[in-house]
Amino acid sequence: MVLSQKKCDHMYDLKKHYLSNKKEIITTINKVLNSGTLEMGDEVDKFEENFSKFCGANYCVTVSSGSMGLLIALKALNINNNDEVITVANSDIPTSHAISLVGANIKWAEVCEETFNLNTNNLISYINKNTKAILPVHLYGNPADILKINLIAKKFNISVIEDACLATGAEFGNKKIGCFSDMTVFSTNPGKVLDGIGPGGIITTNKKKLYLTLKKLRDYGRKDRPAKWPVKSHIIGYNSKMSAINAAILNIRLRYLEDYIAKRNENASLYKCLLDSKKIKFQSVLHNARSAWRNFPIRVKNRNKIYSSLFDKKFKVSLGYLPINYKDICYNKIKNIPNLKITEKISSEIINLPCHPYMSQKEITKISKNILDLI
Repeated sequence: MVLSQKKCDHMYDLKKHYLSNKKEIITTINKVLNSGTLEMGDEVDKFEENFSKFCGANYCVTVSSGSMGLLIALKALNINNNDEVITVANSDIPTSHAISLVGANIKWAEVCEETFNLNTNNLISYINKNTKAILPVHLYGNPADILKINLIAKKFNISVIEDACLATGAEFGNKKIGCFSDMTVFSTNPGKVLDGIGPGGIITTNKKKLYLTLKKLRDYGRKDRPAKWPVKSHIIGYNSKMSAINAAILNIRLRYLEDYIAKRNENASLYKCLLDSKKIKFQSVLHNARSAWRNFPIRVKNRNKIYSSLFDKKFKVSLGYLPINYKDICYNKIKNIPNLKITEKISSEIINLPCHPYMSQKEITKISKNILDLI
């Protein structure tokens, strides 16, 4: 059965999002345009300072997208050919692509059936002499067990890069995701928990050496900008800088982020109340964590039927990330494909429901009623 996912039917009401602080955004855009600095500059510096404080991290580096953030983070650790990186297969494909693009081998690990995140109970079984990093994903905004992951990584002297592209503002043990590991990567693409007006990404770290390397990697390997010409490239890098306008808008939206996440958590609680059925499973959040609830995923046995019906009724729902990474066309020549039964089971049952802060109780109730009528 072929299931369609329309690109235009975004799960986030971007128009309402824009209108909620339209005056601030227009004023800020005009200010940036009048400044004559459209790339990097004061707005980017200010956002990096604000975001590092928000996360409780020592340093923050903005980049052009979350995907580039993952790639640059791996490069900063000098991960390359013959190295292995452990990650999950139920994330969006850029997580795996980043590992492949640095030339490393992907070790896809099993996930926890309750949280849908990396299963720490058997994580050690995936580590070998070639393992250089663990790349856990906070799926749909739900924090993985990041303390246990870091304890395991420390024992084996390997690095941890968190994929928090869907989890900006999520918390673990009353601390923000972004302050725990060697590096954490966020996305600010439109529709993410914290979003700008175009592609964007963020990397946080507590290590100065990594911070300085990340800054060079995002700007052709250059150490300082602006600087007197000629500007030398100290290492081979990328053109992965954030625009000043994007940073300026992120500075505005960062001020409202806690309110956005509080509303997302209210929406999630309402879904749980309305969809209280033995035929529906929810994504569990660890007892000492707070999800950012980028989406509200549910698991149902007759997923395809329910999704198709909701889609036909114009509800803005989506499937999980399909196909599973190792079953995508680009990886069809990889040998030793893993047998991840839990990952495949979860991925075959997920429907993502919209959970953005502009949803009304009426909308959530209507979606929930339609689902209950179908199960």
